[in-house]
Amino acid sequence: MTYGVVIGERGDPARWRRERRWIRRGPGTLGRALQTTKHLALRDRAAVLRFLGAPLPVGRRARLVMLRRFLRITNAVRGYHTLTELLEVAERVLRRAGTPGPRVIECGAGAGASTAKLSLAVRAVGGTLDVYDTFRGIPANEERHELLDGTPVRFLEGAFRGRLGAVRRRVEALGAPEVCRFHKGLFEDTLVGLEGPVDVALLDVDLVSSTATCLRAIAPRLRPGGCVLSQDGHLRATHDLLADRAFWGEVGVAPPAVEPLGDGKLLALTWP
Repeated sequence: MTYGVVIGERGDPARWRRERRWIRRGPGTLGRALQTTKHLALRDRAAVLRFLGAPLPVGRRARLVMLRRFLRITNAVRGYHTLTELLEVAERVLRRAGTPGPRVIECGAGAGASTAKLSLAVRAVGGTLDVYDTFRGIPANEERHELLDGTPVRFLEGAFRGRLGAVRRRVEALGAPEVCRFHKGLFEDTLVGLEGPVDVALLDVDLVSSTATCLRAIAPRLRPGGCVLSQDGHLRATHDLLADRAFWGEVGVAPPAVEPLGDGKLLALTWP
């Protein structure tokens, strides 16, 4: 369970408490390391093999080192993604090797796990990573959401909070801080001055109003061959927004092709 996220009445709290009593599973624990190993062997195995076997501009040895560091970050920092999802994102970044000054944007950093991982991929292609977040968690909002199965969900103020200082320290310890630029504040304030081309953008912002703000700023600046990835594909409102042709008319770009990746929580938006 994540603080600040209310998801229907699903789950078995009593079972969660029993398991928690016997096995500590937070960052840095043996339980987390065992869970990571289990996922590596089962849930994420196919994605790992694809990532290491794909014909990419960055060599396999470098990708293997990157994978090991991803696993270290997973064990050390609380994240809200799977290894499969971040490998998909990393592969999109690595494909931009050879592009002059590759630029990657992350909107929604949480505790910094995805930021640290992304920074390693960005460094491998000689690019820069711009990280946008309030660094105070999700802002106050009145949005009411549904998962794709109809389960109601709410994102309360402060959910997914990661302080800027803590995120910086985690990236310094586990990632590539030299490629990062941090932008603190609401998206409508910090993205308003966005300039220059963008190659890959990762959005993990939960609120549909935030998704719309990010797309208005980023989509018109995508370099040919670039893409936007959203980790909010589990929310019905995200799909409704992406299918809204009037919204894309306001943005000033054609509606993108939307491809669900993995279990569908990660969406890839691409334009011809």
